[in-house]
Amino acid sequence: MARRTRIYYDHAVYHISIRGNNRQAVLKADEDKIAFLATLSKFKERFGFKLYGLALMDNHAHLVMEANQIGNISKIMQAITLSYSQKFRHKYHYTGYVWQGRFKSNLIEGDRYILDCIEYIHNNPVRAKMVKHPKDYPWSSYHVYNSDINPLKGIIQIDRFSF
Repeated sequence: MARRTRIYYDHAVYHISIRGNNRQAVLKADEDKIAFLATLSKFKERFGFKLYGLALMDNHAHLVMEANQIGNISKIMQAITLSYSQKFRHKYHYTGYVWQGRFKSNLIEGDRYILDCIEYIHNNPVRAKMVKHPKDYPWSSYHVYNSDINPLKGIIQIDRFSF
């Protein structure tokens, strides 16, 4: 069965999620998360997309992003996942698929829904019972919106969403 063609809109905002193959941990250690953020930052600079929110879990990642050209989300995600997969395979002497299928993308319509989506991904570590409050999890963009202390500063630039 053929895959459905993804339809993207210019300057639309999307909730992107990617998961490790067979739900395996692909962002196992802090250094893996830093490597993923560095990869994300590299392609953010290359493609010029806006990143409004993120949460990196051990076996998946959530991103809220806006591309600046129609159809660019697929190219961006292909570049990010391929580049990180190569690093992961090399580090862990791993063969096979790193990511489970294609990434998921959901169009976010409306400013309020964008903020709701960012809040949803910030609460992902709480729902997973990893922390009691989003402020306690260093691998999300929560601190960009809610604190003066930003553990991601210097690793990746988050574009604050405001309306």
